[in-house]
Amino acid sequence: MKNAKELLEEFTAASFRDPKKAAEMFSEDGAFEMPYLESVGVPGRYEGREAIERFFRFVREVYPDMDLENVKIMIDTPEQVFAEYEFTAQSSKTGRTIHELFFGRLVAENGKIKLLRESVNLVGVALGVFPNGLADYKARSEHKA
Repeated sequence: MKNAKELLEEFTAASFRDPKKAAEMFSEDGAFEMPYLESVGVPGRYEGREAIERFFRFVREVYPDMDLENVKIMIDTPEQVFAEYEFTAQSSKTGRTIHELFFGRLVAENGKIKLLRESVNLVGVALGVFPNGLADYKARSEHKA
């Protein structure tokens, strides 16, 4: 049975080039979270393999040549791992080359990913998704002054 570090290393090495296979690394009730994506209008939690696979397909469509690399394990226990990793890739939506640095916490259960919670630079997300970058950002009404 794979531990948390082994799961993270496999996940980042594959860079979810095959979204279905990557989603199958999660337990049936597993979840993928990027909570700060909600700030730019993208849901921050995907629960279950089908939802996770759809999100991974979306990311691969935006960054078809994305490869996660330079994985630095910061905390490692059999059940949990915390690491930094990054990618540089061109966005299919804007044509911009984007560099993203992530940090992620993976929780393993019975050799599967129970939870992968990541954080990413939202400026990079905006530059990769919005044609005019941050100029296209619209604050949600509850966040307006």
